[in-house]
Amino acid sequence: MTYFSGLKEFIESWDDRFVEANPAEIFRQSPLGNINTEGTAACADSPILSKYHRQFKKSIEPGVRDLTIALIFKFNCITYSSCQGHFSTSKSQMRPRYVGILPRNINEYDDLVEQLTTLIEFTNGVLSQNTVEVVLTPDILESENCVMPCFNLFFISKSADEATYFQEVEAVYQTFLNLLTDRI
Repeated sequence: MTYFSGLKEFIESWDDRFVEANPAEIFRQSPLGNINTEGTAACADSPILSKYHRQFKKSIEPGVRDLTIALIFKFNCITYSSCQGHFSTSKSQMRPRYVGILPRNINEYDDLVEQLTTLIEFTNGVLSQNTVEVVLTPDILESENCVMPCFNLFFISKSADEATYFQEVEAVYQTFLNLLTDRI
């Protein structure tokens, strides 16, 4: 379970083309490519911006930006978290590539899971020799005034070797992204 302060307001602002910038929504980029509030490899906190926020695209790490945007446009879904994946450092564990998706209701949840599962199974089948695979993991977002089911689209490794993960994640990511963007 993940705590998300202001979850209800975030959902309400997602489709607002005139969303106002909050001065507290600051993010920085580390030399290793981490985009978060501190601009460090150790920080896991980042502002959560709606899709029309003027800084939305810049707040998403480049290695997962195209997928995040494709998910929004192809499925009209809400994304709330993402990471392009990062090697471990002396201050942080290795982080896999993922996108967090927040369905608006249970019908949307079921529909997204069904559609994404089809793409995941095809991707993993085509690249069955690759040590990286795509998986959906359920999660729950809790806030001051609501609790909502959500899920994460993870690119995980069957190997503990970080170098292998980062060598092989791109092929899986591109295959999944191409299947997603080619769907009608």
